[in-house]
Amino acid sequence: MIILEPVITPEPPLPRYLSIVFLVSCLIAPPAFAEALHFQSPSGNIRCVIADGDGAFVRCDLGVDEQTYTARPAACDGQWGTSFGLTMTGDGFLNCVTVPIDPDATPIVLPYGTGLEAAGITCQSEVTGITCTNNEGGGFAVRRAEQRVF
Repeated sequence: MIILEPVITPEPPLPRYLSIVFLVSCLIAPPAFAEALHFQSPSGNIRCVIADGDGAFVRCDLGVDEQTYTARPAACDGQWGTSFGLTMTGDGFLNCVTVPIDPDATPIVLPYGTGLEAAGITCQSEVTGITCTNNEGGGFAVRRAEQRVF
């Protein structure tokens, strides 16, 4: 199950925080019969897909002004340095991509201050970009000016 968790912080002097949880799910076709959700940053610069199930993952593609990772591996015949991935275990990684995230999908806008969770993978949208992590602490942080994997 993919869970969308927006957190709305009222302006002072209101002392309370409002947390709303939306259950969002949509089925995609095989191979994994996973639930998947396409989402993007409010600017539209970062476009992602997060999938639940046995092969849970997140992939985010970035339209960038500056690429942090520019040394393309010899084995990569696709685009390099603008697509980031994460699974339920291990560190975040860069994808060598030959196809974009489904261009026919209509992504939801993930407002700043909100997050998504699927099978232990969490993605958080902030003004500074999108950060995705797994339960082991692996992940990636992407924004227009800088990207990193950990």
